[in-house]
Amino acid sequence: MPKYRQEKVAREVMRVLSSAIFEDAQDPRLLLVSITNVNMSADLSVASIHWLCPKDADKNDISKALIEATPYLRSVVADEMDLRRVPNLKFYYDESYENGLRMDELLAKLRAEGQMGNPENNN
Repeated sequence: MPKYRQEKVAREVMRVLSSAIFEDAQDPRLLLVSITNVNMSADLSVASIHWLCPKDADKNDISKALIEATPYLRSVVADEMDLRRVPNLKFYYDESYENGLRMDELLAKLRAEGQMGNPENNN
C-alpha cells in the first residue's frame, strides 16, 4: 500500500479521535489528552496513537482511561471514516516533549559550566 495512503488515513484518524476526545468524552481524565501523532501500519489494521498530557496529570490514570475508552473511540472511527476494516487503536505516551526539555536542561547546564560555546556566537 502506498505510504501516502497510510499518512492520509493517519491524519484523518487523528482528526476524528481529537474531536471525539474533546467533544464527546464522558471521562474527565480524557479532557487532559492531546493527540500528538498517529502512525498507521502498512495494512491499516493498527493505529499507533501518541498522546501528551499536562505535566501535573497522572499519566498512568490517563492511560487507563484511554484503554477503557478504546472500544468507544474505535466505534467513532468506524462511524466517521469509510474504511474496510476499523483499525485497532494502540495508545502510547509521547515522551518526545519531555526528552526535548531534558536535552535543553543538559545543554543549558553545559553552557553554564563553560563546557559548551554560546550558540549565538557560532557561525
